[in-house]
Amino acid sequence: MAYSRTYDIPYFLTDRYRKLRLTPLVQFLEDMAIRHSEHCGVGLDFYEKHNVAWVLAKWDVTIHRYPVFNEVITITTAPTSFRNFFGFRKFDIKDESGVLLAEGASLWIYVDTQKKRPLPVTEHLIDAYGLTPDQNRPLPIAAPEPPENTDLSSDITIRSADIDTNLHVNNARYIEWALDTIPFSAIDGKQVKRLRVDYKKELQLGDEVLSVVDIQHGEHGITTRHRIGNKDKTACFITLDWSTQ
Repeated sequence: MAYSRTYDIPYFLTDRYRKLRLTPLVQFLEDMAIRHSEHCGVGLDFYEKHNVAWVLAKWDVTIHRYPVFNEVITITTAPTSFRNFFGFRKFDIKDESGVLLAEGASLWIYVDTQKKRPLPVTEHLIDAYGLTPDQNRPLPIAAPEPPENTDLSSDITIRSADIDTNLHVNNARYIEWALDTIPFSAIDGKQVKRLRVDYKKELQLGDEVLSVVDIQHGEHGITTRHRIGNKDKTACFITLDWSTQ
C-alpha cells in the first residue's frame, strides 16, 4: 500500500543555491515513514501502547535533482516486504510534472523498546500495511564504505535537541555531523548525488562522539567516507558521492 503527500520547500531548509539541503531531504523521507504508519493505524500511539518501534538501519538514496525554494514536491513511500524482524521501505520524490527527483531504499528493524531487542513482525502489522506474509524479498541496499584513514575528524557534543522520541540520537543528525566534518573548500560547488548509511549502534545524550572522514577523488567527483562513534563502538558508517552542481 503506497502513501503520498505533497510538501513545499521553505527557504530555511535551503542552501546558498536555494536548493533543499541533504539533511532536510532525508528528514522528509523519515516524516513520510511515520505519517504512513499513522495513516495505517500503527503509528506513534500504537508504538507507545505496545512498547515497540521501527529503528532505521540503512539508507540508500540517489538524488537526480534537488528541489528548490518554494517548489512543490510529492513524496511517495511504500513498504515492499517484511522478513523476520526486518522491514524494507522505498521512497520517491517527484516534481509537479511527475519528473523523478530522488529515489531511495531503506531497511528498518522492529524492536521491543523495553527489552532493547528485535521482535518478529506480526501479521497484524503486515496486514495494516497492505502486504502479505509471502512478500518477504529484501530490497537491494548497497553498504557504505568505511574510511581508510582518520586524517580529518571532529568531536561531537550531543545536545538535547539531537534526541528523538526513542531517546536516542535522531538518524538525520549523523548525516549532519558527517557533512560538518568535511572542509568547506572540498565540497564548495558540489552536491551529494548518492547517500548510503549503515546505522550500527545507537547514541544517547552524554556519549562522547568522534566524526571521521576521508576524501577519495575520482573522475566524476569526490566520495567522502565517514565513521561516527568513539573508541568503544562504531555508531554509523556513511558514504557520500559528490558531483559538481
